[in-house]
Amino acid sequence: MSPRERQLLRVLGGLLVAWLGLQVFAILWEALGRIADVLVIFGAAWAFSYVLSPLVDRLDQRTRLNRFGAVLVVYAAIFILLAAAGAYAVPRLADQLSALASRGPELAGSADSAAKDFQKNIEALGLPINIVPLYEALPGRLAELAGTYASDALGVVSATATIVLDLVLVLIIAFLMLMDGDALWNTFTGMLSKPLASEADLLRISTDRSFGGFIRGSLILGLVYGIATLLILVAFGVPFSGVLAVFSGLFVMIPFFGPILAMVPVLVITFLGAPGAFVPVLLLSLILQQIMLNVVSPRIMSKAIGIHPIFVFLALLLGAKIAGFWGVLLGVPVAGVINTFIRYFVEVNSGRRRRTEAAELMEEAPIEAAQ
Repeated sequence: MSPRERQLLRVLGGLLVAWLGLQVFAILWEALGRIADVLVIFGAAWAFSYVLSPLVDRLDQRTRLNRFGAVLVVYAAIFILLAAAGAYAVPRLADQLSALASRGPELAGSADSAAKDFQKNIEALGLPINIVPLYEALPGRLAELAGTYASDALGVVSATATIVLDLVLVLIIAFLMLMDGDALWNTFTGMLSKPLASEADLLRISTDRSFGGFIRGSLILGLVYGIATLLILVAFGVPFSGVLAVFSGLFVMIPFFGPILAMVPVLVITFLGAPGAFVPVLLLSLILQQIMLNVVSPRIMSKAIGIHPIFVFLALLLGAKIAGFWGVLLGVPVAGVINTFIRYFVEVNSGRRRRTEAAELMEEAPIEAAQ
């Protein structure tokens, strides 16, 4: 066989391996899609246990309660909060969603009227600008979409049986994780060699810092922003204030793009439903965002992620492509874990770190961040 034929054979072999790899990936991706709902439940339970873990640990260490008692106390408090929310907040939110769905066409008509009035004022000033198509394309369509999404959200709220079942499963799985997570992990790492056990600990610690810190911090950020938005909207009589506050709190948890998404529905509904309050709501919302983005959020992100903004945008785009909203929400902490392991592999390959010292990488990170 000539060298040219051998080279051609190697190229064909490489193409065959690539094709087989793509086929295997497609099969695995399809299988993953079939169990996606199960993975979502376990992922939610995992995140839930991360949120509760510091509180459970504190009760376990600083009170006479054992681990089981600490988890029970925390769960009892959660059930009380859920019962209060179910009795007070959920019916009111459902009513507001229903009203928003029914008023969607009315809001679209208000947007068209506002656009025409604004166009008359521009023409009176002698400016050759036609603003009507822009206003019809944005506020009008957004109002129609608001009605559509509100109808969909109302349908979700109506499917209470499925929601309650999933929530119960999440709580049960998270309960088991809080109770026996450490013991199961120690059993697992005990079966590994010292290098693999150290690398497994690195994975756990980096995941805990990236996901746990990001999720807890994001929930605090969303809760504070949602409550502040609700107070602003109620003070100025903006309709659907409860729904807008909930969506604002959820959107603001999305890194970088979230604050913009959080303001859009608030300003649109304020402009269409309470135009006299548009300017003060706009100013107060901008002040609120400046405080949250420049004071609260940087403290959370710097401790939880520690990666360059370019890679944050890459993580957001890839996450959105792969897993939609959840990919956008969790893509950044995943990137934080990947960044940790890239740094670890670089240090191992350069001889600056042994594999048995993998877990020590996370102990050095706070010192380097402080420096």
